[in-house]
Amino acid sequence: MKHIRGIIFDLDGTLVTSSLDFLAIKHEIGCPDHEDVLCFLKSLPEQKQHEAMSIIHRHELRDAERSEWMPGARAFVDQCLVENIPMAIVTRNSHHPTRVKIKRNSIPIHRVITRENSKPKPDPSALLQIANDFGLSTYSMLMVGDYKYDLEAGRNAKMHSCLINYPSLPDYHHLADYTFEHFDLLHQAMFK
Repeated sequence: MKHIRGIIFDLDGTLVTSSLDFLAIKHEIGCPDHEDVLCFLKSLPEQKQHEAMSIIHRHELRDAERSEWMPGARAFVDQCLVENIPMAIVTRNSHHPTRVKIKRNSIPIHRVITRENSKPKPDPSALLQIANDFGLSTYSMLMVGDYKYDLEAGRNAKMHSCLINYPSLPDYHHLADYTFEHFDLLHQAMFK
């Protein structure tokens, strides 16, 4: 992993905890269980989109107010700062709850892209924009996340991807170039 010069993190379930109940959100907005929430929103008439977004925002804000660092994540981010590795966050969350999570947990990452700023993952646009902003090739970037959309975004951007924070390997683990149960193991692989 010595070729890695820049890192993009997902936020929820990656850097910080998340208690979002997606099934409850889907039920409340009328989204079928098998459908992606953000894709479902696009299919709604404008008024219904606003109503659904209000519900989602309420859930996201409540989640943000309870968030905490994932085990080992703070130490890893701090080491990246010491090593002068540029970092960014790309999240499917909205801007305000994302800022609440960053402020609440004093996350020292200033480059943040939310769903208002770019197409949501797995679209690679945000990742490619960050690599360009950092002046780095996609080969030297690492996308770190806990869900398939993170890994798919990394693949779509032709970046290495890292699956982190799992109790058992999910069925989408094959999408990752690297898999680590928790940040301590990623820390060892990157910096030892």
